Amino acid sequence: MTNHTFDFIVVGAGSSGATVATRLSERISGSVLLLEAGAPRQDDFWVKVPIGIAKILNNPRYVWQFKTEAQASLGGRQIYWPRGLLPGGSSSVNGMIYARGEPAEYDLWRDHGNVGWGYGDLLPYFRKMESTVMGEDEYRGRNGPIHITALAQTPNDLSEAFIEACQQAGIPATPDYNGRQYEGVGYLQLSTRRGQRCSTAVGYLKNRPPNLCLQTEAVVHRVIFKGKRAIAVEYMRGGEIYRVSARNEVILAAGPIKTPQILELSGVGNAQHLQNLGVPVIHHLPGVGENLIDHLQSRMTFACTKGITLNDILTSRVRQAAMGAQYLLTRRGPMSASSASVHALARTCERERRPSVKIQLHHLSGLGRYTSAKKGYGLDDFPGFSIGFFQLRPESRGHLHCRSTDPAEAPVIDPRYLDKDCDREIMVEAIRLARKVSQQSAMMSFIERETRPGAAIVSDEELLQYVRDSGETSWHPVGTCKMGVDDMAVVDPSLRVYGLEGLRVVDSSIMPTMPSSNTNSASIMIGEKAADMILQAAGN
Repeated sequence: MTNHTFDFIVVGAGSSGATVATRLSERISGSVLLLEAGAPRQDDFWVKVPIGIAKILNNPRYVWQFKTEAQASLGGRQIYWPRGLLPGGSSSVNGMIYARGEPAEYDLWRDHGNVGWGYGDLLPYFRKMESTVMGEDEYRGRNGPIHITALAQTPNDLSEAFIEACQQAGIPATPDYNGRQYEGVGYLQLSTRRGQRCSTAVGYLKNRPPNLCLQTEAVVHRVIFKGKRAIAVEYMRGGEIYRVSARNEVILAAGPIKTPQILELSGVGNAQHLQNLGVPVIHHLPGVGENLIDHLQSRMTFACTKGITLNDILTSRVRQAAMGAQYLLTRRGPMSASSASVHALARTCERERRPSVKIQLHHLSGLGRYTSAKKGYGLDDFPGFSIGFFQLRPESRGHLHCRSTDPAEAPVIDPRYLDKDCDREIMVEAIRLARKVSQQSAMMSFIERETRPGAAIVSDEELLQYVRDSGETSWHPVGTCKMGVDDMAVVDPSLRVYGLEGLRVVDSSIMPTMPSSNTNSASIMIGEKAADMILQAAGN
């Protein structure tokens, strides 16, 4: 690959990168190079099978095993942040929940100077990327590359009880949270097709155009500039260093952790920090690596009165065998989905004008999502389920910066969870809402007892401490190369890096705020929209 030249070079074959690279190559006669650090493991069995997330999130063959700095607000704990390391990126290792985000939040992006990023502007791209039979034609896509499955098609007793309990607690029902009504409780929608994961590796790259070259196991070190113009990319593969050139543009789509790291190693970022690292400054851009946002999630757990949970299956070899047989024969059953089935996007009080929290039903319970145990997956040894919760729009902001000039060394990641008073207050309101739902009559026949934090934990201080002790990432980091028109913005509304030429950022790092709820759908949308903007600028 040394000294090869392509029209476009896209760094990162994840949710946004696979999308933008495919769309560009479909519409130009020139060449597109897509560089991916991970190996081509997107067709591995446990990647394709939805419940396999439990087996891959701790496996360095599939994920970058990042960790945050010790979080003072969480008792000094470091939080594990796995990110996808294979074609499809995190869409190949996530929980597959398909949630676009709140329309009102995208309108705020527009109103803060990001022209073209209101919900009305973005809806055509959401529709273009998806294929589903649910919802209204005005809001939903029918022929896109990402297939969406509605869990409402396979209802179960626990989920039905949770939906009824949410309504008893004052949360309205919504038939389609990706359609006309965002707020409310309803069955989850998943990016799956016929019982298998539908990542961007499946939806976009599986039948990619011949002018799109996918190079895997290629770890990008830096972007190379001529003056202020990006002209090439340097990467390592198999112990060798390669350099490839771009005629038109270099597009960074390596995600909210690797993209700012690559920028800093390329000499783009806060000049003082770069000088301290010993990196020659190409362009002073202080917003690189700042504005880091993530959803901190905690879960309440309950002992269930009925043996209907994943705990019962995953701690029994006989039931596991039956579950496996059902899946292999029909592509249905528990293996065709993740542990979650229903969520509610809700207000915690009448004074709120928008939903502020998400609560979500999981058909398992345990100490944590990564806890090891002698049997099962760190699960309780009795029937159990969980209600997870997080604040939809956290106000705390952290940062992410290179630790050294070694591209293989993970950057400093400090999300500064619960840094703002309002975040702490809303997380307490969220757990109170989750508990309120659990205490409704519809749930009573399923609950033997609340096991975590336990009925004795009732004060705001005690509940907040439980969140501090149990909170983990929701795998939704965004914002480290913020789009905007202020001094801390990294890219403009066309996703061009300020002060430079031939360089864009196209991934979730450009999100100025959390889009509310999950982030994968929005990341794919960014790739769709970016392709149109890039082609328009190139005269195509």
